[in-house]
Amino acid sequence: MSTKSFAITLQDLRDGRVNAELSKLFGDLINTVKSTGKSGDITLKLKVKPTGRGQDVDKIFIADAITVNMPKPDRGEDVFWLTDDNELSRNHPRQGNLELRDASQPAPINFKEAK
Repeated sequence: MSTKSFAITLQDLRDGRVNAELSKLFGDLINTVKSTGKSGDITLKLKVKPTGRGQDVDKIFIADAITVNMPKPDRGEDVFWLTDDNELSRNHPRQGNLELRDASQPAPINFKEAK
């Protein structure tokens, strides 16, 4: 049985590139979970196989596969009205337009003081 810890082996895989990739993806996942309020996950799959056949295995291959399921932000919705011709409209087709005018305040009037 191996006495080397899994974390050390993970750091050694592909000269540390697996650990670096997992660290970056984990940070991205944490940020996305925080911003969306939804959950996500990372899966690391290691395939271990002997380099040859037989009972006396002294060398193995380890292949990694990393998958990330990032939470998706809500995309929202838009409201459209249907016209009599089934066209889409942002405005209610049976409601007239409201004429808008400038309602800013006029300049204050300076009154003279009585003595």
